[in-house]
Amino acid sequence: MLQHYSLINKVFILTALYFVVGFTAYLLCSVLFSSENIFTTLAVNFLLCWDLMLVGFFFFQAFKYIRFPSSFYEKRKIETELWFKLLGVQIFRIVLINSFFKKLNTRVYLKGRGKAYYKIFIEETKQSETSHMFSFLATFILQVIFFYHECFNDFIALSTFSIVFNIYPILLQRKNRFLMLKTHKYLC
Repeated sequence: MLQHYSLINKVFILTALYFVVGFTAYLLCSVLFSSENIFTTLAVNFLLCWDLMLVGFFFFQAFKYIRFPSSFYEKRKIETELWFKLLGVQIFRIVLINSFFKKLNTRVYLKGRGKAYYKIFIEETKQSETSHMFSFLATFILQVIFFYHECFNDFIALSTFSIVFNIYPILLQRKNRFLMLKTHKYLC
């Protein structure tokens, strides 16, 4: 989307987009602070989470190949099949592939693709993981603000949505990548 623009234009456009995301978050928060209704709290925090997920999405529209240091993507000792199973990552995967959410990022699916796509798949999982980490950090800042201002219902709601829409996708991308690298060692 923005990859063919110059660096200055990317930064300018990204700043404008982040201003819109921030302003939308501000408007949503103003609704939260004026409402005591639990359904409003849940609905607005759901929208707020999705609004803040645009932070990662827009960033990668401009800077597709930015990654954390390679050590970030390496498997940790704790990240075993049992670890992912206990966290319910497989259940999350089943729900994801049987919902409309699977259409949001088709680049991280292997079904119907040949071996030539495997290396691309590894990179796509890293991009998706990084994007969700950026989005998680954006929601985390707001979670800290909610906690500081003792808006505990908003803190819990936004935390829950952030776990479901950011942390679980991160875990799923890691699990998928580790499984791919284990079964296809030549990709390492």
